[in-house]
Amino acid sequence: MRERGAGDRWLAGELVDGVAFAHLAPVVIVRGDRAGRRGRVALLLATRPEPRYLVALDGGAEDVRVAQGDIEAG
Repeated sequence: MRERGAGDRWLAGELVDGVAFAHLAPVVIVRGDRAGRRGRVALLLATRPEPRYLVALDGGAEDVRVAQGDIEAG
């Protein structure tokens, strides 16, 4: 049996070490050119060196890749 990766475990609702945001968690971007924009976490893209997420911005206009340190719960 194949072991599931961190992204698969995260999508299933399991906790992944160092990953602060769950699937569909509301967030606000706090750094960068999109600071102040709100959205929801769509995917966990990477866990190292820092978790990175694909965030679907409110309004459906675009999805952005952001580091965990650049977002807060919103």
